[in-house]
Amino acid sequence: MKDSKKVRVLRNILIVLWIIGVTFPIYWTLITSFKSQVDIYGGPYYFPGIDFTPNLSAWNFLFTTGSQSFLLSLKNSLIISLISSILVLVIGSMAAYGLSRYQYNYFGKNSEDLAATILSQRMMPPIVAVIALFIMFSIINLLDSKVGMIIVYTWMNLPITVYLLKDFFAGIPQELEHAAAVDGYSKFDQIRKIVLPLAAPGLATCFTLAFNFAWNEFLFALILTFQKSQTIPVLISSMNAQMKPEWSIISALGIVAIIPPTFIAIAMDKYLVQGLSFGSATK
Repeated sequence: MKDSKKVRVLRNILIVLWIIGVTFPIYWTLITSFKSQVDIYGGPYYFPGIDFTPNLSAWNFLFTTGSQSFLLSLKNSLIISLISSILVLVIGSMAAYGLSRYQYNYFGKNSEDLAATILSQRMMPPIVAVIALFIMFSIINLLDSKVGMIIVYTWMNLPITVYLLKDFFAGIPQELEHAAAVDGYSKFDQIRKIVLPLAAPGLATCFTLAFNFAWNEFLFALILTFQKSQTIPVLISSMNAQMKPEWSIISALGIVAIIPPTFIAIAMDKYLVQGLSFGSATK
């Protein structure tokens, strides 16, 4: 009994330490966005209103002087991340369903081998492909365009989506589809009314991952965009590249950059725990 109590206390201490370790960088970024340059370089100061006087200069800059580039980058990131994630989900779910329900034999590879081959494309270092993409996009006039970035992020996130969803679809009994077919459901209706609702945890998980990967991606956005289609990570990097970085503005941008993925995670929360454990549970 005493041992179990000690274990419980130790576990609670470790959880508290973990929460502090996870939230402190966010807290530090937040309070830095309210500091002046003197406070930033003269610190460290931890408590607004106690050891430093907070000011809104960084936030005023974002919504006044720097509002044009900030709002453009925010809009670009939202459009590119959302559309590419939706495309990834639509295309990836069709590919994953096919691999889970039918057996293929191309060049001596079965469905399992094809799934592994698809996933291997995600393991390729992005720098290997970015030069070829730059040349190709310059020829077809897709440089510095949202369409080009949507194509890139869809291609980049499809492999992991297909690989994950294949296990979700494989865990859904085919007998349910057979019963629906007996009741007169077409194949499309079987997928739409039976398979997809049951695979909702997997779809939510893959959408969240695809959105986060696209939202946070830096290398492709840095090389394939210039100004019109610049995203939030590139804008933050450009602020850091100045002779004298404005850390308060960078911190304010960082806080804004955290908000959309957080809302996505909250919206998908009821599915995420099921989704992350579903694949291993069905093996």
